[in-house]
Amino acid sequence: MTADFGKDFKFSTSPDAHALVRRACHRLVPECCGVSRATPAEDRRGVDYWISTPRGRVGLDLKLRSKDYGAARGGSVDCIIELDGHGSSGWLMKPGGATLILFACIDTSRVALFESRALQTSVITNLGRWLAAGLAREIKTTSQREGRTWENRAVIVPADLLVEAIDRLGDMSAANEGDGV
Repeated sequence: MTADFGKDFKFSTSPDAHALVRRACHRLVPECCGVSRATPAEDRRGVDYWISTPRGRVGLDLKLRSKDYGAARGGSVDCIIELDGHGSSGWLMKPGGATLILFACIDTSRVALFESRALQTSVITNLGRWLAAGLAREIKTTSQREGRTWENRAVIVPADLLVEAIDRLGDMSAANEGDGV
C-alpha cells in the first residue's frame, strides 16, 4: 500500500484543521488554556502547534489523515508512524521539539493523543511483535514538497494498541520503582 499525504498536508494549514486541533487540545490536554499555530521554522523542527498551559507552552506535532480507515472497520484511529524516509530516520526516531503527537482524521474528527517519548518507546519495544502477529502493517508513503517527491517507510498501528503498550510502560515503571527497596 502506498499513501499520498499531499492533500492531507495542504489541509493541515486550513482553518478547519486548526479548529479540530483546538477542540482536541482543550478536551484532552489538562489545563489547556490556548492553542496557536507554530511558525514555519518551528514546523520544520517538528512543532506544528503550541499548547498554552499555566506551566508554559507544550509543542504538538499534528499527524493528519483525510480518511479514518479505523472507523470504517469499527476500530480505533489508525496511527501512521514514519520509520524512515528521504534518506534518514522518520519522525519517530528524530529528536523534535514536540512533546505531544496528535493523530487526527479529517472526515470523522476522531483523534488520538500521545506523549512523544512514550510513543517512541512503545513502538520500538513492540513493533516486531506487532508486525509478526498482524496487529500492525508496514506501508510506503509518498511525500511531496517544493517540487520534490520521496518515499517513506511507515507502519499503521491502531491507537488502542498504542494505548495498551504505553499503559504497560507505566505499569513496568511503577513496578520497578519499588524493586530493590
